[in-house]
Amino acid sequence: MAKPRGILLVRTDRIGELLLTTPAFGAVRESFPGAKITLIVKPSSSVVVEGNPCIDSIVKLDPGSDLDSLSKRLRFIRFLGGSGFDMAIIFNPSKFFNIAAFLAGIPVRVGYDRKLGFLLTNAIEDRKYLCEKHEVEYNLDLVTAAGAGILDRRLCFPLTETDERVAERISAQNGIAESAFVAVHPGTSNPDKLWPAERFSQVCDKIIDGFGVRVVLVGGEEEHRIADEVKAKMRNAAVDLTGRMALKEFGAFLKRSSLLLSCDSGPVHLASAVGTPVVVLFGEARPGGSSRRWSPYGEGQGPAAAGSIVVGRPKVTDITVDDVFKAASGILCKKK
Repeated sequence: MAKPRGILLVRTDRIGELLLTTPAFGAVRESFPGAKITLIVKPSSSVVVEGNPCIDSIVKLDPGSDLDSLSKRLRFIRFLGGSGFDMAIIFNPSKFFNIAAFLAGIPVRVGYDRKLGFLLTNAIEDRKYLCEKHEVEYNLDLVTAAGAGILDRRLCFPLTETDERVAERISAQNGIAESAFVAVHPGTSNPDKLWPAERFSQVCDKIIDGFGVRVVLVGGEEEHRIADEVKAKMRNAAVDLTGRMALKEFGAFLKRSSLLLSCDSGPVHLASAVGTPVVVLFGEARPGGSSRRWSPYGEGQGPAAAGSIVVGRPKVTDITVDDVFKAASGILCKKK
């Protein structure tokens, strides 16, 4: 097979999933250095790959609003057909993108064997729901099917000097520039992943009492309510930076943290990408949600390599305050 000159990558889901695909993007770039690589992402996730040296062009596309009529879909297929792509790799199974790549005449079409997978030239079995291995490894399997070799498994989340300066300024403004602190992210978009706010409050108090560090609550704009609940039930004071940082600034801020304590959510993977250890809480019985697939990912593959600890029980609400404090202590003791 001739080396591709134009490669289309498709990953139109959330921030965490996109971050966990960056090693696969790197493998494609290393294997096909002369190709122009275009990535289709959702607008809400695109900041994850801004500045990524493996990507030449980013197309922001919301599959809902941008493809909600026949005319829009046909226009998009014409765009693909006229863009010179000779390979497409579709990371999240999609009937529409499988059809679009086929109708656009892209010669090599790589993806999973469901959702009209017969339209692909290189389809692999989709076993992700079994959680047999990490999401990063599933993504690397897909680019291997496209002929790519795997040289580097590190996540890529480029930070600029501006991002670092903003994080430093925010730290100074909140009195933590010279202090050790633990970032705590109690929110998540999936109610099945939530750990009770009062337990976060209790473990935050135990961390402050036991280690004399500051606790900083972090999260998105939509997570103010749970942050307020955690603060209200704490004996000690916490710094609340919920909704105060853009994503790259947040990544730079996490880089300064001794530890991130979080439910299973996107910030876990941001912290891994910038080298900050994580204590992450998992309900292991949730379908497709095992820590085997979604744990913090380090260069050596898996949470141990990243210096992180998974606290898992069948249901996340089975996890106790003592479980979490013990895990956090295991990391913080090493930083004394």
